[in-house]
Amino acid sequence: MTDQAVPTEWIGVGERLRGARAAAGISVRELARRVEVSPGHISNVERGLASLSVRSLYTIVGELQISMDSLFVKVDSQVYTGGSPEKAGIDADTPGQSLESGELEAKGVVMRRLSRPSIPLPTGTRWERLTPHAEIGAEFIEVIYPPAEKSSRPEEFVLHSSREYGVITHGSLTIQVGFDTAVLNVGDSIAFDSTTPHRYWNETDEEVRAVWFISETSGYLPAAPIESATGHFQ
Repeated sequence: MTDQAVPTEWIGVGERLRGARAAAGISVRELARRVEVSPGHISNVERGLASLSVRSLYTIVGELQISMDSLFVKVDSQVYTGGSPEKAGIDADTPGQSLESGELEAKGVVMRRLSRPSIPLPTGTRWERLTPHAEIGAEFIEVIYPPAEKSSRPEEFVLHSSREYGVITHGSLTIQVGFDTAVLNVGDSIAFDSTTPHRYWNETDEEVRAVWFISETSGYLPAAPIESATGHFQ
């Protein structure tokens, strides 16, 4: 994503990255070298003026030894504070869907949909955390992929030391894991070792939603290009 029209969440993401970088004793210039971006871009990210690709995010998380979950930010405007339930997309008649905070919310067991912390990505995709608090060693998220006309196919492949599980809950998502590509429809699921280069994108004219669980493993592998069928890296 360019340095223009960066979503509000990146102010919080940048602040958390700056704090983690300072705690790790790593300079902006050194972190930029490791992530293979310019020091100016890292500085803009930390000030909430720019964002990072998925590949760069995973690289930074590995370099700073923090969890991806810790970067998710809750925007105040996402939280339901009253008014018409219909305008908030909430069915007040749904059993168990109380509009008021309760004991389970206070204890960090339950989190309402409109309170989810999130990270918007440069491709137009949005990650929304499904846990009330950051988890250690795991991520549980819903990912929203906009229609093709409002998003872009990721140019980079990503890999990280994790085990990844996903299920499509709405629409059809194109996935590439290693050299192989498939289209997953509603109810289809996937499980694989995240050290295999992979990427996902929406080629349809409707929004796609998927729920992902990522179980982290020890160690970290920085993202790298995938080797093509001709033996060349791209």
